[in-house]
Amino acid sequence: MKASSEKKNAAKKSHVADIPLVEWIIGAVGMVIVVTAVGVLLREALAGDKSPPDVKLTVHAIAPLRNGYLVKLRAENEGGEPAARVGITVELVEKSKVVEAAETQFEYLPAHSVRDAGVFFARDPREGELRLQVHGYEEP
Repeated sequence: MKASSEKKNAAKKSHVADIPLVEWIIGAVGMVIVVTAVGVLLREALAGDKSPPDVKLTVHAIAPLRNGYLVKLRAENEGGEPAARVGITVELVEKSKVVEAAETQFEYLPAHSVRDAGVFFARDPREGELRLQVHGYEEP
């Protein structure tokens, strides 16, 4: 029996010796990547940013169209939590009076992300002041 177990051990050793060094290196690199990814995910799950959604709105561009004007908006969620169905109101104000308003919504705004949208106006928004306001969201 001792001879058969020695043969098995010798076969295992020769099989391990047959694996090229490049395969060992690639396997080690793959293991480091997997362990790092799991570590990052665990750290985010346990100690990540849990602040509420904090949506910052900016006007990205204004483009004249055949039937009006397109105001391109950019929303940036600076908070640590995502937001769903983020309601946005854009008002065109001239001489302290709201002359036109438009609404849109972002279906999903992940944490620390940027999304673009647009609203349409009949009047030229460059001739007045644009007021941007987030008026609500849902927790996804």
